[in-house]
Amino acid sequence: MKALKILLISLSISLTMAAQDDNYKGPAKMDVKTFWRQAEMFKNGKGSDATLGNMKKALSGVKEKDPSYNTSIMEEEMKKCQSGIDSKNEAAKTEEQKATDKKMEEVGYNGPAKRNVESFWQNGSKSPDTMSENELNVAIGNMNSSLKWVKEKDPTYSTSEMEATIEKFKTKRKELQIADANKYTGDKVKDSQQNQSISKDPGKLFEELFEDENMQTGAGSSTGAKWKRKLENYNEKVTKLLSMDYNDAKISHTRMSKGIISGLKMKTDKTLGEIDVMLSKYTDKESMEIGYYTIQFHMAYWDAASKVFSEEVSYKEMYNKVKTASDKMGSLESMKTKADGNQAEKIKNTKLPGPVAKDAALEKVLIDGFNKTFSTKGAIALKAVLTQDGWTTLRNPLTSVIVGRERSARVAYKDSDGKCYLLEDYVFIHEEYIGGSFTNVKAVYNGLFGLEMLCENIK
Repeated sequence: MKALKILLISLSISLTMAAQDDNYKGPAKMDVKTFWRQAEMFKNGKGSDATLGNMKKALSGVKEKDPSYNTSIMEEEMKKCQSGIDSKNEAAKTEEQKATDKKMEEVGYNGPAKRNVESFWQNGSKSPDTMSENELNVAIGNMNSSLKWVKEKDPTYSTSEMEATIEKFKTKRKELQIADANKYTGDKVKDSQQNQSISKDPGKLFEELFEDENMQTGAGSSTGAKWKRKLENYNEKVTKLLSMDYNDAKISHTRMSKGIISGLKMKTDKTLGEIDVMLSKYTDKESMEIGYYTIQFHMAYWDAASKVFSEEVSYKEMYNKVKTASDKMGSLESMKTKADGNQAEKIKNTKLPGPVAKDAALEKVLIDGFNKTFSTKGAIALKAVLTQDGWTTLRNPLTSVIVGRERSARVAYKDSDGKCYLLEDYVFIHEEYIGGSFTNVKAVYNGLFGLEMLCENIK
């Protein structure tokens, strides 16, 4: 029995030595050592996804540097480590991740848009009934983005279930919005009874008006309507405080409140400094509305601070500064009109750039590639230009071996709405490097996300 044990131990040591192949001195020596050094980490219970990635890189290096090397033992070891990582990752999955995996199994899709389908169901597998309005907004936005990519990458894939899921989330969001709107009836008496946030405690009001940064600036409001409602609520609290005897509360809160109020000066100045950009660059009305109420919120804050702490001259100066900026901005309606004007100006100034180089054959590849990809959606390419003189060589990040080359471009197209657009991001001519030469030329696009432009600007 003792002899048998000794034999087994010797055999185990022999196999380990053979597996690690310490005597190997070939061109892939460092990769072999790296592989087994990483494998040892798994045996010590310290292996991770990164460790496994290093093993894969090392194994790939061995095969590339020494094709004659027998990697069967390494591949078997890799399978064991992969199995261990899979089990570990499965155990660490959240319920949401498990729900997504289950849904992907039901869908059974492995096409070109698989990652986008999975991304969709990471949101779509959640229950909208347990989500807030803000969480629903994020989920709907993410699902719409994923859905758009699915349609781009695989037009044949049926998205009816995905679209129905988005509608379910939208229905729940509408329910929450209606419930929220019902809290504000226009009856000040009733609204006051429903609004439990207006405290009768002066000390509490001091905290909410001057010491809560979210209340100070309206932070967290995702729409203009919500900013407006928060501003109204803030002004109601100010009116409530001013109608009370707040001297005792002022004594106990002065140090804290003034410290925070003074710290907000820089934030207000920064916000005022962004007004010119807002007035000249914002192109959508919702952003303009949020910008408008942001300034109104700062003005209300400094107005309240200057009234409660009348001894602080700088608070009144800050109020006057914000008031001047507000007068400069004008009314909300004038700002919305300005947004329309900015959008029209942006469309007018968006133009197809002149070509850096001319190549009729490559321009045709861009036009034909675009039409083949997007004509089924009603989009037709009108003109393509090369924006790069020469090629960018692409190399394997691990081996530096040339794998291809690419060249940037721009494409102007007319969409199904009859308007013209400029596709300026992620437009390339790509060629593979095979057998010592570049071949398989094709156009690469990232989707239909062009900037609207005047068709007459396509020259």
